[in-house]
Amino acid sequence: MKKYIQYISVAIIALIFTGCTESDDEFFASKIVTSNELIEVNVTSNELNVSCYVPRLLPQDTNPFDIYLTSNSRKMFFNYTLEKKNTNGAWEYITPTSVTTVEGENEIGDYISGIAVLDALDTTYEYESDITLAAGQYRILIDPEIVSLNSQNAVMVTVKTSTFGIPSNALEFTVN
Repeated sequence: MKKYIQYISVAIIALIFTGCTESDDEFFASKIVTSNELIEVNVTSNELNVSCYVPRLLPQDTNPFDIYLTSNSRKMFFNYTLEKKNTNGAWEYITPTSVTTVEGENEIGDYISGIAVLDALDTTYEYESDITLAAGQYRILIDPEIVSLNSQNAVMVTVKTSTFGIPSNALEFTVN
């Protein structure tokens, strides 16, 4: 009887350690890569343009990283917020009402999710939107991570990036 208890104890301990993983990435199947300046923001008169063009084959140190092959996702997203300075000088989140989607899709709520969609040739994830603004002082804050959307039964890809021409991923500007 003692031998059976010892064998059962060893089996339980082995099962406990077998279930452990070294990191969340092993369990959640995710891959993080870095590529600079994939998001771009431009302001002209009363229009804010936000764009993001991510090559499917992302250049890396040794071999290109194939986002679609890894994630099986035709869409990637990143988030940004738009704020306007009120009469008291404080920043308030605003929800834009005049948005023209040039490429990709938008999900608009407390923040804007820019959704880059893989083009017809399967070469580039494309997103571009124009936001028409009324006069005032504005600030746009960019979350510099582009994440694969709906990577079911595949690896979730996160691309850490920066915003072209905006070192801190935030830009204050005035519309007259």
